[in-house]
Amino acid sequence: MARPANGSIEVVVLGDGTRAFHLRFRAAGQRQREIVHERPGCMCGCGGGWDERGARTELGNLLARVRAGVWERRVPMPAPPAQPEAPAVPTFHEYASAWLRAKVDGVLGDKPIDANTQADYRWRLSNHLLPYFAGYRLDQIDRQLCQAFKAQKLREASELRAAIAAGADLRDRFGRRRRPLSASSIRKLIDTLAAVLDDAVEDEHIDRNPARGKRMRVRVPKPARTFLEMDELVALVDAATDQESAFRPARSPRAPADGTAARVATRLAEGLRPAEIAAELGLAKSTVSYHVRRLEITPVGDYVGRRAVIEILGRSGVRASELCDIRLRDIRLHDPEGARFRIPDSKTEAGIREVQMSPDLVEAFVEHVDRLRRAGLPTGPDSFAVPNKTGGRMTRQRVGQIVRDAAERATADFVGRGLPPLPHTTPHSLRRTYISIALLANNFDVKWVMSQVGHADSKMTLDVYAQLEQRVERSHGTAFDSLVRTARDQLHARRPSASEGVHWATNGPRDVEIDLSQLAGPADVPEEPADLQDIPPMARPGLEPGTPRFSVVCSTN
Repeated sequence: MARPANGSIEVVVLGDGTRAFHLRFRAAGQRQREIVHERPGCMCGCGGGWDERGARTELGNLLARVRAGVWERRVPMPAPPAQPEAPAVPTFHEYASAWLRAKVDGVLGDKPIDANTQADYRWRLSNHLLPYFAGYRLDQIDRQLCQAFKAQKLREASELRAAIAAGADLRDRFGRRRRPLSASSIRKLIDTLAAVLDDAVEDEHIDRNPARGKRMRVRVPKPARTFLEMDELVALVDAATDQESAFRPARSPRAPADGTAARVATRLAEGLRPAEIAAELGLAKSTVSYHVRRLEITPVGDYVGRRAVIEILGRSGVRASELCDIRLRDIRLHDPEGARFRIPDSKTEAGIREVQMSPDLVEAFVEHVDRLRRAGLPTGPDSFAVPNKTGGRMTRQRVGQIVRDAAERATADFVGRGLPPLPHTTPHSLRRTYISIALLANNFDVKWVMSQVGHADSKMTLDVYAQLEQRVERSHGTAFDSLVRTARDQLHARRPSASEGVHWATNGPRDVEIDLSQLAGPADVPEEPADLQDIPPMARPGLEPGTPRFSVVCSTN
């Protein structure tokens, strides 16, 4: 029977005073060792910046891979060639740091990048690009090195997927669950590397960009662009409404054990939130949480506004980030030109816009604001329209979680009734849902819908339009055959036989059927009678004088 995988950590102090953590364990019947460094920018493949806690987490990850049977020996990064004492060309670390500062200041590009873009660039550089390229001079980065970086990221993602599929629970140094990079994320890393080296070419540090070329491309599958049917949207709203009440359980307190616990229990019974209790009693929030758990008190859930989130996204088409930024001062419920709200900072060049609100959305929003007021959340002009539980700005991630929660509940209800489940639903799915319904409700007025959702480019609007066109119920086959049949009749000057009937369209309330069997022959009827008098009386029984004039031939039977 094989010995279970176990391991230990040996801490080694290096000559420069930094520490190296030797992770020792057994795998493949042999003793194995991997080293991670405290020193940032080390070239062993660990990325540097490790502490003892992170090293222990990484040892746990290695043992999890061994137990899952997917562990492979780490291939160390190629060490950069020795550098001269005074290199004329900066290293990638030096140049990339200056490049990011220039992007933040607006020196590179037509305007400064925003906070979210800055955070994204820092993630790409700090976690992926710098650990690999930091020690290389710009002129030492060639095509082979760039392709090796791409291969490593693809291999890491594949190994991580295999480990997770085998049941391994892998964590990063902060204890967060590790997830493999998607093809889209790997392509973004390569795009950032290429963007940095593009500016290095312009600054004449290198002659060409080795990160450009077809071998560096990563194929990203086209994501499924879904939107909901109208009944699915209704089910999603109903699910969010049910969850709003389901997340408000009653308290079941035990008898307080001491003075502090008694004071906490008393204020919870008065309806105060834990954060408010901590501020009033001068306690740490963790202390209040401890007493809440100790007394087995289940606090009343805060009002989340789940239905309001789904209603606003599905009935106005705003983006999740725009929903988070809307304040009550931006909403006009009693505008003479119709209820509307203002998007203060639109994402695209369409700029600031005003979105019209339907009567049902107005009613839902009035109820939402009333519930905010009763929950003790701020409802002043500067307050957020859809706040978090403390009255601050709700995050995009929280909005996405609310949509996913409602979609899971609605899907369970659909499946229980024998209906197909909802498609993969995100906040952007509701934006596309609004576009689809708005196109149908406004006779496919693409330009108006674009103005409502803030599209400077009609690509997405027309994409939804094309999907609708495929799904609209139509009688394509019979209509197509009718057109071809009419063309054949015109070509051969075909006349209906005496056994056939002819329908003539009138500009009156109903069509007129002519009984040709009462005539000597079909030639007695003109091809397009101008008036009732042009049809012999025996062929038009029941028609009164004054019947409207005829205009177009409809069909033959």
